[in-house]
Amino acid sequence: MNATFQSSSHGRLHVHTLQTKKYKTATLWLVLERPLSADDVTEVALLPRILLRGTERYKTPEALMQAFDALYGAGISGVAGKHGDLQTVEFHVQFADETYLPGHPRVLDEVVQLLADVFLRPAAESERFNETGVEVEKDLHRQRIENLVNDKAAYAGDRTLALMCKEEPFGVPRMGYADRVGSITPAGLYKKYREILRDATVHLYAVGNFTKEHFDSVALRAFASLTEMRSAAVETDVFMSSSNPTPKAAVTIVEQMDVQQGVLCVGLRSSVFYKDDMYPALLVYNGILGGFPHSKLFVNVREKASLAYYASSRMFGLKGVLLIQSGIQIDHYEQAKAIILEQIRAMETEITEEERSFTIQGLINQYLLSDDQPLTDAMMDVYARMGGKKRSVDALIEAVQAVTIQDVQAVARTIWVDTIYFLRDEEGKRHA
Repeated sequence: MNATFQSSSHGRLHVHTLQTKKYKTATLWLVLERPLSADDVTEVALLPRILLRGTERYKTPEALMQAFDALYGAGISGVAGKHGDLQTVEFHVQFADETYLPGHPRVLDEVVQLLADVFLRPAAESERFNETGVEVEKDLHRQRIENLVNDKAAYAGDRTLALMCKEEPFGVPRMGYADRVGSITPAGLYKKYREILRDATVHLYAVGNFTKEHFDSVALRAFASLTEMRSAAVETDVFMSSSNPTPKAAVTIVEQMDVQQGVLCVGLRSSVFYKDDMYPALLVYNGILGGFPHSKLFVNVREKASLAYYASSRMFGLKGVLLIQSGIQIDHYEQAKAIILEQIRAMETEITEEERSFTIQGLINQYLLSDDQPLTDAMMDVYARMGGKKRSVDALIEAVQAVTIQDVQAVARTIWVDTIYFLRDEEGKRHA
C-alpha cells in the first residue's frame, strides 16, 4: 500500500521524492522547521502570508496567483504549523501531471521555480517588506488570533494545552499573540525572515509521476542558494527534550467568560510517545476513551448520563499528551467531571473486547482513508523525523491490529491527569 520516499540532502535542503502514477496531479510540500519560541512565534506565523504577497518577478498577490494559475491551474497555499516543539513554515502546491497534458509541457520545472521564488525571492526593497502589505496582513493576522475565542470549544482546548505546557514550547500558540502583532515592522519582519532562512532546516516533498533524478535536478537548480552551506539545524533530540514531565497532582483552573454553555477539558499526560513500542496501544487507548461514538466518554457522559452536548478525546503523540473536551451545562460541572474521571480510571480495568475491536476497526478505516491523500506519506516522514521512529500506514495498521486489552491497560497505567480546565459563565451573570 505504502510507497517510500527517496531522499537526498544538499546543504540545508533535503529533497524527498515519491514517484507514483496514483494521482493525475502532482503535489509539492515545502516545510521549513525551527524550534518553537514565544519570542518570535507571532512574526514567523505571519511570514507565509507575507511571502505569498509577491516575488521579485510577480510583485503583487494577484500577479503571483495568476502566474501559478497560468500553469494549467496550479495553486499554492501557505500556513504556519506547530508539530510537537517545532514551528513550521509550510507551502503546499498542487498542479497538473504534465504527462496528461497535450505536448507534455515542462510544468514541473516552472512550478518548482515559482515556489522557489516565493520562498527565496519575495517582493522586498531596501531590506524591508512592502509596508502596505505588512499592515494589511498584520490586521488580518490579529483578527484571526482574536477570532479564535469565538469558537469556545477550540479556545478551551487551546487554553488547556497552553496551561498544561506553559513551561514547554508546545504551550506556545501556533499563530502567536494578538498583542504582539502591532510591534511588527516591515524591516524587522524581513530581518527575521532572513535569519530563519539562514538557520532553519528545509524539506521539500514531491509526489507525482517523475523520477527522483529528474526532480532532484529541477529542485537543486531552483533552490541552489540553500545547498551552499549547512545550517546549525536542530537535531531530532530537541523535539523530545521536554517530553518527560514528572507526574504531579492535577491542577484545576476555572476561567470565566460571557458564555451560555460550559466547556470542561481534562489534560492527560503519558510516558508513552510516538517513538515507543507502546505507541499503537496508546492510539487504541485514546480510541476507546473518546475517539469514536462507541467510546467510553461518548457513551457514559453524553448518552447515559445526558451531561454533555459532546464528549471526546484526542491525542498529540509527539508530546504524550491527550485532551478530553466536553460541552456541558454549567451547573453539571461536578457531575460531568466525576464521570469523566471515572472513565479514565476504568481504562485500567474495564475494557471489553467489543470496545477493543470496534476501536481497532475505526482506526484502520481512518488509516485507509488517509492513504488516499498524496501527502500522507510525507507527513509520516515528518513525524518519523520529529518523533524519532519511522512508521507507515501499513505498519500502523498491523501494529494496532495486534494490540490486546492487556496492552491498553498497561498504557492506561502510564497516564495521569495533569490539568482540569473549566470555561464557565461570569460570576453573578446567568443567562436565561
